[in-house]
Amino acid sequence: MQPAVWQWPYRQYIEDSCPSILLHSPGGYSAEILYFGAQVISWENERHEELLFLSGKAVYRLPHPVRGGIPICFPTFYDNYDVEDNGFARTRMWRTEDLMDDAAFPAPPRDHAFVDFILDNMPDNFPDWPNHRFELRLRVILEPTGDLTMISRVKNVNTDGNPFTFKFAYHTYFPVSDIMETQVEGLERVDYVDYLDDHERFTEGPNPITFANEVDKVYLNTPDVITVRDRERRRTYTIHKDANLPEIVVWNPWEFEARRMSDLGDEEYREMVCVEAAAVESEITLNPDQEWTGTQRLSVEQF
Repeated sequence: MQPAVWQWPYRQYIEDSCPSILLHSPGGYSAEILYFGAQVISWENERHEELLFLSGKAVYRLPHPVRGGIPICFPTFYDNYDVEDNGFARTRMWRTEDLMDDAAFPAPPRDHAFVDFILDNMPDNFPDWPNHRFELRLRVILEPTGDLTMISRVKNVNTDGNPFTFKFAYHTYFPVSDIMETQVEGLERVDYVDYLDDHERFTEGPNPITFANEVDKVYLNTPDVITVRDRERRRTYTIHKDANLPEIVVWNPWEFEARRMSDLGDEEYREMVCVEAAAVESEITLNPDQEWTGTQRLSVEQF
């Protein structure tokens, strides 16, 4: 990759076959966001340790989404592996925009690196969400402390008076030293929908979630703070989310499904877990000119 011109304090444009924006924080953290899918593919701490999982077999060409980082699922979300089942936002080229003068969305302090993206076009042949006009905006903020914040705004700009309904998820891939030494805390005794059991509804037990086989669950009406604890690496990731993202998706494909995926190594399921702030069981409906906002902030610490 070849660095180009600094566009804003702590923000850099990377010209490459898959162009991106690189954010730097004064504290030494960094984050890289592709124009393709507006997808965060890297988040590093001051020791240059990667804080997101990215598959060694990830594909960087249309129309395939990049396996890892933080894909944005919009306007659909489903539990199988067809590209379009998780929406078109992660497989479209976004563009950056300047919202410095947007009073409704003021810029963060100058020691916060940030970038604004917008997507306002969709594939002509997308089957499940036809004939809608929308604006999907994303602001990514890297704070001096290293916290990574993502704020998404969806607006209905239909001129025919029609509402639309959508689903949304920050499909975050966390790297772990060993999935069997990893646990998710904050979802104890929370109801969930099990996508591996005919979407039946159950209640989680009293203990943190641990992993011994494939998992694909959507937890409902969840707390706003969820943690992923890597016991071997002694690292804790914390998801802070707002009430507009009421659900948490927990996913790991395990061995059999990993072997079916051409863009995931056969053993890489051991090194990742997806824990996703989402609104996928509780769909969002917007009338023309209405807007929805969903925010997550990621932080990390050693213990």
